[in-house]
Amino acid sequence: MSMMSVKWTMSALALGLAGCATQAVGTTTGQGVPAGPGSGAWPVSDTFTPQASLNVCPGMIASNLPPREADGRLIDYSPFIRVEGVVLSVAPVNGACLSSGFGVRSGKLHKGIDLFSREPIPIYAAADGRVLEAGYRDDYGYYAVIDHGRGVYTRYAHFSALDAKMNQEVPFGTYLGLMGNTASYRIPIHLHYEVLTGDYDTPKQSFGLSPVDPLSQVFVPAN
Repeated sequence: MSMMSVKWTMSALALGLAGCATQAVGTTTGQGVPAGPGSGAWPVSDTFTPQASLNVCPGMIASNLPPREADGRLIDYSPFIRVEGVVLSVAPVNGACLSSGFGVRSGKLHKGIDLFSREPIPIYAAADGRVLEAGYRDDYGYYAVIDHGRGVYTRYAHFSALDAKMNQEVPFGTYLGLMGNTASYRIPIHLHYEVLTGDYDTPKQSFGLSPVDPLSQVFVPAN
């Protein structure tokens, strides 16, 4: 979970916000109204609208970076992906940049993506679901795991303040807590975000699930 060295003099990114349309495939609108399978629309929230684009953090040594423009903006980026029929936010924060991608890093698999911010910012539920885990580990700091149904889960790590509670029902865009750096070793403020699939009902629970790269999944068009 440790990150590469950071130049702390980096300037903040100004990242645009996208408008959203109707509800998500296989989820609800936040008012408990089921979305029709195959609708292909984006979910909406009164509290969270994902950024329309995502940039690689400037002035940082980052790993496993996807294709990007000269200015650091990711190519072919969409705010939402579909995993096993569930529509998820790719980056469930606003005002962050990508500091590490998914893949082998320092000799072991980095199971998610890292989203960096100089200051703590809110973290939101990537889709409708229920909180399965909410606690602390030395490597993940304060973390939460959400079950989105259909064998799809998301994990959020390094909260400085964790509001999510066990068994809490969380519509898309629910505030989960503030970004932080709460591992047992020194790390920058960031969100470590994982998309996981598989059978949760094993002795390892969420740590027996299979991670997938959120930046390589099928993007969901706005309409």
